[in-house]
Amino acid sequence: MSDPLLTVNNLTISFDVEGKRIPAVNDISFKVNRGEIVGLVGESGSGKSVSAMSVMRLIPCPPGKIESGEILFEGTDLLKMPVEKLRDIRGKDISVIFQEPMTAMSPLHTVGRQLAEVVQLHEPDISKKDAWDRAVDWLDKVGIPNPGERAKAFPFQFSGGMRQRAMIAMALILQPKLIIADEPTTALDVTLQAQIFDLILEMKSEDTSILFITHDMGVIWELSDRVLVMKDGNIVERGEVEDLFSNPKDEYTQKLLSAVPRLTDEPLEKRSYDEDETPIIEVRDLKTWFPVKRGVFARTVDWVKAVDDVSLKVFPGECLGLVGESGSGKTTLGRTILGLESARDGEIYYRPQVDEGDESDEDKGEADVQIDIRGMGYHAMRPYRRHLQMIFQDPYSSLNPRLTVLDILTEGLAEHGLLNGGDRRELAAHWLEEVGLEADTMNRYPHEFSGGQRQRICVARAVAPEPEFVVCDEAVSALDVTIQAQVIDLLMELKDKLGLSYLFISHDLSVVKRICDRVVVMRHGKVVDAGFTEDVVDNPSSEYTKNLIAAVPIPGDKRKRADAQKKGEAKNQQPDEDGR
Repeated sequence: MSDPLLTVNNLTISFDVEGKRIPAVNDISFKVNRGEIVGLVGESGSGKSVSAMSVMRLIPCPPGKIESGEILFEGTDLLKMPVEKLRDIRGKDISVIFQEPMTAMSPLHTVGRQLAEVVQLHEPDISKKDAWDRAVDWLDKVGIPNPGERAKAFPFQFSGGMRQRAMIAMALILQPKLIIADEPTTALDVTLQAQIFDLILEMKSEDTSILFITHDMGVIWELSDRVLVMKDGNIVERGEVEDLFSNPKDEYTQKLLSAVPRLTDEPLEKRSYDEDETPIIEVRDLKTWFPVKRGVFARTVDWVKAVDDVSLKVFPGECLGLVGESGSGKTTLGRTILGLESARDGEIYYRPQVDEGDESDEDKGEADVQIDIRGMGYHAMRPYRRHLQMIFQDPYSSLNPRLTVLDILTEGLAEHGLLNGGDRRELAAHWLEEVGLEADTMNRYPHEFSGGQRQRICVARAVAPEPEFVVCDEAVSALDVTIQAQVIDLLMELKDKLGLSYLFISHDLSVVKRICDRVVVMRHGKVVDAGFTEDVVDNPSSEYTKNLIAAVPIPGDKRKRADAQKKGEAKNQQPDEDGR
């Protein structure tokens, strides 16, 4: 057997936080063999991303510090390598698919230019045209529609899922020997996730290995050859995937596997709303189009029909699921409802809820009155802002990096006059603990948290004003399965306790089936399927919905895993253009 491509020996990493040493990785060792996919799984904050990023020496120092250990790549210790030589390896021999593409891509350059620059940096003899053509080809491979045109767009003009696919293309474009994939499919819907799986398995060869970091046990099952389970900076279990899934020995691994949502799970609640009530949100024939501009005078030559003639209702106390592929328009629909995007046409009605204990005769008469909030200006909309909240998809870009968590959680409360003389620290501590974070983290800044922890801060910020309607845009997609289960339970508890209603946007059909009363399926800006969740999942009416369901990873399904592995092997064995 050939020597391992990557060997990590006795790695210990810590962080200096406010003068206090915080251990992150404790004396771990592992190997990645050539042509192997190793899954690294664990809860948010377990140290899995820190361990992987240390391979490329991407740990910020300070506050991070690699205290001991060695990282051998093809026998050479990367920790002792000069930075100049390490730069030649980064991107070409070892590449990273980062968890949050907005932090890894320049907002000032087009996506195509950024991909082409990666090629030109490591292949100086290639022409600009050939580098651009290769960039467009890889955008096509990762499922970007109209790649030639989309390559000319900037990252902020892409949806979250499309940005993630562009990030994947950037990491794979030079076909490196080792790919470090840090939650690469978190923001992707199941059909695109399956497409990326095929691409990753196709890349896997004798000279290409993958260290795959994820909290999704279904992804680990379908892709990985071996798996490492991390908890509190330690590797608590390791082994072949099928052995570990069928006979997990560590109690923590057993907990992870039992928390995985499955399409076969029973819903947490059933029909927790009254269809005879006036909807809290009603959307009628809504259209949100974005202009495509060309030329020196930026004339509009076409329209991107992100939301095209959509109608739906959300009843008081209901959790309505909204699913569809990345770019289907589901996030745009949620943002338009809250006035964060401007609609071209249609109506958006909001019915304020009235506390029965405080109802006057006048209130009772107005309890069923719907207010058209489409196109409301800032001042007209301000009284309703507290009651209409959103949990954003990208926690990094939606949290102000200059504010502490304490300020982030209480800024909105103060704006709406909800502190009422209460202690800011006490309120912040309460909501941090509600979403599974320590109260003593309130003085930290967003960059000091992992991706999953930042998402929990976003959840806390949205529910702190105790709103009536919340758009949950991939609210649990960045969370590991155990914390995901806790946050889902929290959202359901708050729904019942506070009378909340949710528009739950997600690409995870297993989660949608578990918590949503009804579901709406979108494709290319239009509704293609809708109904009670169990009916849609068990008996989908559209071919598109059937494909979404078929693409859901199923942990423990040996036939599905075997089919995925064989598909990757078959593509990998196909001869190239020279017949080799």
